[in-house]
Amino acid sequence: MKVGMLMHTLRIAIAYLLDIISWIIVVKSLFTWVPSLMETKLYQIMDEITEPIEGPIRRILYKNYSGPVDFSPVIAIIILIFLKGLVL
Repeated sequence: MKVGMLMHTLRIAIAYLLDIISWIIVVKSLFTWVPSLMETKLYQIMDEITEPIEGPIRRILYKNYSGPVDFSPVIAIIILIFLKGLVL
């Protein structure tokens, strides 16, 4: 019984972590609309957290697409939502 409870708690914690990362991606994307905010320490911290997720997506995406809009945050959030569904 205790192992089941621990696994349930762990799944909930991972789901919350995925939600937090998704929101960090959203806030970081909003920061890019104001160039002076991209120079702040908070933006650098958010970039360090999200770059391992967004970086590979960006590299794959821009092999085939070179437009002015970065869709990697949207794709990253969709992937995180999918992973959250798998966890729960």
